[in-house]
Amino acid sequence: MANHVYETCLDIVNNKLTVRATVHRRTKDPRSLKNKITKNRVKFDDVEDFFKKISDLAGVRITTYRESDRSKVVKEIESQFTKDPNKDQITELKDKTDPGKHYRATHCQVVLTEDNLDGNNANLRNTTCEIQVCSLLAHVFNEIEHDLQYKELNGELSSTEKSLLDQIGFLTKAGDISIEQLLIATEDRHKNRNGNFVDVYDFITRMRDRAPQFSENSAPLFEIITELGFNSPEALNRLQEDLNIQDERQKLDKYLAAEGKNQLIEKNTSDELLVAILPNIYEKIIEKYPAGQGKGRPSRIAQIAYAYKRMIDQEKAAQK
Repeated sequence: MANHVYETCLDIVNNKLTVRATVHRRTKDPRSLKNKITKNRVKFDDVEDFFKKISDLAGVRITTYRESDRSKVVKEIESQFTKDPNKDQITELKDKTDPGKHYRATHCQVVLTEDNLDGNNANLRNTTCEIQVCSLLAHVFNEIEHDLQYKELNGELSSTEKSLLDQIGFLTKAGDISIEQLLIATEDRHKNRNGNFVDVYDFITRMRDRAPQFSENSAPLFEIITELGFNSPEALNRLQEDLNIQDERQKLDKYLAAEGKNQLIEKNTSDELLVAILPNIYEKIIEKYPAGQGKGRPSRIAQIAYAYKRMIDQEKAAQK
C-alpha cells in the first residue's frame, strides 16, 4: 500500500504539478506498533476495531519547498484517491495555533480508487494509508517536537526546552517566508535569460506567461520538447510561426468532445503550449511512442498526439 501511494505521490509532485518537493514512504515499525497497542489497549474493542482506529500502518510524507504549494498538493491528492469509509473526508488540517504550538501539516487518510484495485492491488480494498503534507521547514519542527515532547523518553520538558522549541517554531515559520521570497527572486532573475533551458523549473519560469497554472503537466512536456531538440523559448516560438493557434485549438477541442475525451487537455496549464506547437511535433511524438509499444496506456501527451493525428486524417479523408 505504501509503495503504491508513494509512486502516485511522486507522480503528483514531479509530473502533474511539477513542484519542488520530496516524497518518503514507510510502514509502521513493529516495535512502535506494539508500544502503541500496549499503551492504548483499552481504546480497542477487538481486532477489527483496532484496524479501524490505527490509521498509520502505511505512511507517506510529502515535504514541499514552498509552504504555498501544500494546498496544491493536497487538492491533487483528493482527486487521485478516495476517502477512508470510516471518515467524513480525506483531509484534515492539523496546524496548531495555540501559544507555544507550531505543528503544521495536512493529514490525508486515503484509500485506493476502484481503478487502482486490479492485479496485485486487489487485496488492498478499503486499506488506508496516511499521507502527511507539510513544508520542509515545518517537517523539521514537527520531527523535533515529536521526538522531544511526545515520545516521553526522559520525562516532561523543562521550561528552557519549551522556550527553545517555541523559538524554533517561530524560526521555521519565518524561514518558510524567506524560502518563498528566495524562489521568487530566483525566478525573476531567470525570467529574461537567453539560451537553452537549464531544467524543468527554468522552463516553467521562462514560459509561465503562457497559462496561469503553467507548472501543471510541465515535466512530461519539458521531457518531450528537449528530447526533440526544442530546448529554448526561441525554438518553441519558431514552431508556432504561420499557425492559427486559436483555430487549431478550437478544432481539437471540438474533435476531442466528439470522441468523449474533452478532459484530455487541461485548460490554463502547460497544455496551452502543447496545443500551440502540436501541429509541428505530433508526428515526432508518435514516432517516439509508436502504437502498441511498451506496457500499459501511452503517456497523456502521446494520447493527445494520436488524437490530433486522427483529427488530421479525418480532415484529409473528408477532402477527398
